[in-house]
Amino acid sequence: MGAADGIVTPAYGRRLADAIPDARFELLPEAGHLPQIERPGATFEAIDAFLRDSGR
Repeated sequence: MGAADGIVTPAYGRRLADAIPDARFELLPEAGHLPQIERPGATFEAIDAFLRDSGR
């Protein structure tokens, strides 16, 4: 989730991640509601780290 998301709050993202087993919440600075478009490098780094840490 982007730190500058104007649609949902970081608290919402954290609650959502808490509700999903094995999920992880990542707050990306300098991104809004579409971090995969606004900061693709940072988004994919977070995804890669999650996959690497989870052994997937």
